Amino acid sequence: MRKIHAFIGLLVLTFCGMSCKENYIETNLGDQPLSLTASAGEVMLDITADQSNAVTFNWTPGSNHNTHSAITYTFELGVEGTGFAEAVKTTLTQGRNSMSYKTGDLNSLLLEKFKISPNTAVNLEARVLADVHHDQVPQQVSETVKLKVTTYKPVSSTLFLIGSAAPNGWSADNATPMNVVAGAAGSFTWQGKLSPGELKFITTKGAFLPSYNKGADNTRLLFRESDSQPDEKFIIPTAGIYKIVANIINLSVIIEAMDAPEYGNLWFVGHSTAWSFKPMTLNAADPFVFHYNAEITEGGEFKVATSPSFDSNVVFLRPETNNQGPGTSLKVVKWSESEKPGGTNDYKWNIPGGVYKIKLDTRDMRIDIVKFTPFTMIYLVGDASAKGWDVGNATPMNATASPYKFTWTGTLKPGELKFTCDKQTDWNGSWFLAGMNGAAPTGEVEQMIFSAKGSVPDNKWKIPEEGRYLVELDQLNETVKIVKQ
Repeated sequence: MRKIHAFIGLLVLTFCGMSCKENYIETNLGDQPLSLTASAGEVMLDITADQSNAVTFNWTPGSNHNTHSAITYTFELGVEGTGFAEAVKTTLTQGRNSMSYKTGDLNSLLLEKFKISPNTAVNLEARVLADVHHDQVPQQVSETVKLKVTTYKPVSSTLFLIGSAAPNGWSADNATPMNVVAGAAGSFTWQGKLSPGELKFITTKGAFLPSYNKGADNTRLLFRESDSQPDEKFIIPTAGIYKIVANIINLSVIIEAMDAPEYGNLWFVGHSTAWSFKPMTLNAADPFVFHYNAEITEGGEFKVATSPSFDSNVVFLRPETNNQGPGTSLKVVKWSESEKPGGTNDYKWNIPGGVYKIKLDTRDMRIDIVKFTPFTMIYLVGDASAKGWDVGNATPMNATASPYKFTWTGTLKPGELKFTCDKQTDWNGSWFLAGMNGAAPTGEVEQMIFSAKGSVPDNKWKIPEEGRYLVELDQLNETVKIVKQ
């Protein structure tokens, strides 16, 4: 009988323990006073460390007067001398007895809520109130803790490229976004193709001011807030791939030219075009690489022009031997009529009819001429899509009358997106990728990168907000249009 009573007692204790946890019933806290402390009495907020902890407030539990009742705390922070009339109040439950502010959050609170000017010292006061969940226990209020805080003038959380050298020119509405450098306050980076011309930076799409212009030299920025200030721009001398790193806190910038291609445009010309010049497509990620993807039904001769003209001084890119057929990594050489009068060595490629993807690399001077067999389906992959990163169950698009074109309409979530051509679960299959990693869809037709073996480079689109989207993909021309409806 003694064993049975012990077992029943154990059940009662177990049930009580579970119930107490669920309802958050405090143990006896005695008759201790409610006391508040701050980790610092004076704080100089540091703009370069906006994610660091500025101050932490801690308080003792106070007393529930032996009622075993739960306590709800209200933390109040306000400007000294206002009697907490405009204080920010935060309610905390389940035994939480501390409150912390990050540097950036506290600075925003002071500027936006309390209307404190930047670069200004302000005296604050804090207190905590304890409400015991029992009718007979009065509210407890801690003594006031005082704190002096100096604010800073915040900088923009976004930065955009604008100018005749930028990808989207002088359009402030379509300015090119830079990427935030994680863990480096005020730092932004961007890499891509720039044209010869002028360049500066704006903080907000659609607005030319404020801007960051060229400062004392090519490594310094000038913050420009009005039209009366100097409007000097950075000069990009030649077309090419550039890497830009800017810090709008210390006003530094590095604009570094990567490899610069010899040709910014190339033209396909031959029998299939009736010897008219058809522009080749520049690779979305590499300015040395050009593509010509098309149904070349009759086949025949072709070569590649560096200018859309048969003038004797125009340089043509051609095969090393005449009538070279399809293949991969075929050698390419330069030729112009002025160098070889009379057309001598004016060699051309010669291919049978078919659908081709032609890729010319001017860095290595090699060309791939490959017949193209379209994939039967294309699939959405990424945490923006319904199936997430489960490539084996990726979301299929819808086929159209064209074997090359697919469409899809549905809901996308904030997150990353790319396209698999074969749902290969080892991730080494064929992919269509974004021209730049983390780029938001433009809503217009944009060039993709095709990778036949694995997602290289692993560039994904970044869907900024949830909504219904229309996706139109052309696997022959390697373009996509992602539009929020």
